[in-house]
Amino acid sequence: MPDTSFSEQEPCLDQTNHSLFKRLTRISPSSMLFFSPLFLFAFLPIAWIVFMAIGSRVPAWVSICWLLVCSWVFYAWAYPVHLLWLMGSVAANYFCSVAIERTSQSHVAKRYLVAGITANLLILGGFKYSGFATESVATLFGLSLTPPSFLLPLAISFFTFQQISYLVITYREKRLIAKPHEYALYVSFFPQLIAGPIVQPDEMIPQLQTKRFGRPSLDDIGLGISLFTIGLGKKILLADNLAPIADSAFALSAQGESLSAFSAWLGLLAFSLQIYFDFSAYSEMALGLGRFFGIRLPENFASPYRAINIIDFWRRWHVTLSTFFKKFLYIPLGGSRSGFFRKYSNLILTMTIAGLWHGANYTFLLWGFAHGTLLAINHLWKNSPIKLPTELSWALTFLSVTLCWTFFRTDNLNESIRYFQALFGEFGWITADGLPLSEFLKTLEPVDSWKTVHYAIHFLEWYPGLINGVHVGHFIFSEIMLSSLQVLAALSLVLCFPRPLSWLTQPLNEAPVFKRRAAFLTAIIIFIVIIQSGTFQTSPFIYFRF
Repeated sequence: MPDTSFSEQEPCLDQTNHSLFKRLTRISPSSMLFFSPLFLFAFLPIAWIVFMAIGSRVPAWVSICWLLVCSWVFYAWAYPVHLLWLMGSVAANYFCSVAIERTSQSHVAKRYLVAGITANLLILGGFKYSGFATESVATLFGLSLTPPSFLLPLAISFFTFQQISYLVITYREKRLIAKPHEYALYVSFFPQLIAGPIVQPDEMIPQLQTKRFGRPSLDDIGLGISLFTIGLGKKILLADNLAPIADSAFALSAQGESLSAFSAWLGLLAFSLQIYFDFSAYSEMALGLGRFFGIRLPENFASPYRAINIIDFWRRWHVTLSTFFKKFLYIPLGGSRSGFFRKYSNLILTMTIAGLWHGANYTFLLWGFAHGTLLAINHLWKNSPIKLPTELSWALTFLSVTLCWTFFRTDNLNESIRYFQALFGEFGWITADGLPLSEFLKTLEPVDSWKTVHYAIHFLEWYPGLINGVHVGHFIFSEIMLSSLQVLAALSLVLCFPRPLSWLTQPLNEAPVFKRRAAFLTAIIIFIVIIQSGTFQTSPFIYFRF
């Protein structure tokens, strides 16, 4: 790709019928989550204490095998049968890589490579896209077909892509990169298994082959605690507090209610921030857990909402996925080397496929296509003599990304169209014909960590203001103020707070002791705030379904 790398809360209303909630719980309702008490106070301490206890006394391969066992327990916690799929996939792909490495004839090795990639994609497609394909064929030809129903193995998209990258690199380098236990941990390492980052072989496997593996430094442990806790705070205090605002707006629109433009934009902005805090939270927790065990995973987010154009955005958002598609799809398609038309068609095709990777739905296809088109426009604009002010360029980029999230969040094209209608005032700007602002605001229930603010502003309920005949005293000065403040506060954090990894790893007067103390202090403060919020039981990460 030219110049670019690319790249829940339970609903407040009728949660049993809301499809996003069903998708999330259908995949892994009882998975061991990073923020669950079982993980924090049982699994993680046991895994780490044993790892540290044996690290200086046994060969590195024993520490690797211990982490592998822990990773398999973590993965199998919800559905043990899915561990068989993971183990079978790991074994099959490793034997395929051995066959590629031991074959002296290039054309035979290529056959093994093609067979391995094809098998991986067929398994992924069978689980993830067979129902979507069946429904599409039935609709197109007017047939009565029953879509197959599978319980999607957790993280199948992520570990499939990692194994494809390993096969390709084995073929290119003509050597066996890892031993069986190293490869198994590379694919199964529990911090990054569930929702990324998508790790390339050369980013992790060499770390497992060092003599010091199993003995993380005090700096690594301190940094790991800090990164993990910052991510935990993002998830519990930010993402899950924004979710009810987004869920209410999109659920009401899906049910046929006419949202005002204000309500629709509030819901869409809330989701834009929710998905960022949710996914970046997971990525930072994964990085922190990796450091906790002495493994450095690649950074997955680089302040994407501070991007000044779409090319810049895809260099910052889900960096490891962007790198994968650039390296293993865009460039093999010809990249920018095959002329003007091929360059932009490859760009749009790659992003469309990236959209489909996120889910078996036309809305994801349209989301990817929209971003591909925006990238093409951005590349064309780079050759224009017209240069926009930086502030305007940022605003247009953020607006474009936010609007595209509509396709990502809605469940079908009809819902997408209806929500766009609401965004642009089809049903009213402040008060909608079908759903007054006051009725929408009634659906917003305060969450634990914001209750103090919520009750503090209740003294303003007496205010007798009127908007279009609707009494708004209680709503304007409680729920709407609370919700708007949440969104604005979250946006300010996105724009003003630096990337935690770069912030914590930058030289601080060459004083590692200060860095360690800062890391531990950050962790303690955030952990106290989380405990004060009153809950560790939050919703699964959005990206679990991918």
